[in-house]
This record gives sequence, C-alpha cells and structure tokens, in this order.
Amino acid sequence: MLGNVNADVFNFFNHGLQNPILDGVMPIFTHFGGFKFLVLIFIAIILYAHLTNRNTLKKVAIITFIALLFSGAIAFVLKHMVHEPRPFMALDNVHLLISEDDLNSFPSGHTTCTVAIVTSLILNMKELVKKYYLIADIALVIFAVLIPFSRMYVGVHYPGDILAGAVVGLVGALIINRYKEKILSLLRL
Repeated sequence: MLGNVNADVFNFFNHGLQNPILDGVMPIFTHFGGFKFLVLIFIAIILYAHLTNRNTLKKVAIITFIALLFSGAIAFVLKHMVHEPRPFMALDNVHLLISEDDLNSFPSGHTTCTVAIVTSLILNMKELVKKYYLIADIALVIFAVLIPFSRMYVGVHYPGDILAGAVVGLVGALIINRYKEKILSLLRL
C-alpha cells in the first residue's frame, strides 16, 4: 500500500505537472541542492568572511557547513545501507530529465543537504540579518521546498526519499546547532 502511494505521488509530480517551462528550469535548478555545489558555496563564504573579518558570518557559515557535512554523512550511510533503486529503475515511463550516477534513492541527499543548511541558517538568521531576517527566512524556505520538488519532477526521487531526507537534514542541523557554542569553542572562534 505505502509503495503504491509513494509511486502515485511521484507520478503526480513527475507526469502530472509536466510542462515545457519546468522541463527547462528544473534540470538546472535541481543541482543547486547538491552536496558538492553546497560545499563549494560554503567554503567560499567562509573564506570571504575570514578575509573580510566578518566574524558573525564566519561563525554562522562554519556551523551551517558542519550541519551540511554531518547531515550529508548520515544520508550517505543510509543511502548505502538501504539500497532503494531510483524511480527510473523501478517504474515504467519515468519522465527522466537528468542523468544520475548514484543508483540509490533513499534518502534524497539533495533534500538532506538543502534542509540542513536552510534549518541552520534560519536558526542563526537574526545574528546575520538584523532588520530583514524574516524575508531571508521566507526565501530560504522557498529554496527548501523547490529543491525537493525538483528532485521528484526530474525523475530521480520518490516522495518517501524526500521526506526522509528532510528529516535527516532537519535533525542533523538541530543537533549541530544545539552544540554550536561547544563546536565554536573547540574551533577557537
């Protein structure tokens, strides 16, 4: 029963919402939630913050980077323990818009990483943006919704993969942020 719901919801996102505009945008947008892309972005932010003496930005970026690494590692381990095949390997007529080298689907690494950084940034946004933090939070939430949507739309993840990735990213970021003062102290920041 649960497998049918997972496949039915996947088919809604992958087939039911299909249109030429999303077919062009989603294959590009989906890569913004990838682990490698996000690691490079946060390394650049940390270097920028260090070189410009922006200590608050550096601390938030480092905590967010650690949340990304921690959550990403958990997703990686789960992905290689569960071995769930991707939708395009298990279902007929998947509207596949990108190539995917990793054949394991559960959990969604892109969703894990996106939710981890968004959660960490939202928890620390008041430190970064004094005046307009709610606008920044809304933009981050939109990003955290669009990346998982894109993963189903392009044909590489089931909704269950997305949900599990979101939980891993959320919990991972909450754990790291719970101990952020100790972490920053260990790093002498």
